[in-house]
Amino acid sequence: MSDRLRQLADRVSDFLVRMDIDPDRNPEGIFLLKYGSTVVMVSIFEDEKHVFVRFASTLLSGARPQLELVMRLLRMNTEVLFGAFLLFEDDAVSFTHTLLGDTLSFEEFSHALHYVARVSDDHDEELQALAGGQRAEEILAEGS
Repeated sequence: MSDRLRQLADRVSDFLVRMDIDPDRNPEGIFLLKYGSTVVMVSIFEDEKHVFVRFASTLLSGARPQLELVMRLLRMNTEVLFGAFLLFEDDAVSFTHTLLGDTLSFEEFSHALHYVARVSDDHDEELQALAGGQRAEEILAEGS
């Protein structure tokens, strides 16, 4: 991990402590946080010039990819303030948002984390009714 990423990982850890969240992270700087029926993954990465923080929440795993689901995700993308719903090749449905980490403030981080978690938690049941699959909460329960 580069010095820039290590500094960002420490800043993210500090932000989580300020939010009364245990900042347990793996060596690559990935944090997993449970919120309602969903789990938000906070990860960090860099390019040649900048560092970034990505908030990603998997709403469903094993969804049935069908036109109705794709159309609903596209419509939902027009309704969110920021971020995007995604359908991956492995039939997982996620909601994600990325922030520039170079000048990341606590308020920006906190707002983005809560927003991604809330949007995911608010929509996972609706999307499951439409496309099947398992919500994060169900996957975690199976692993227990």
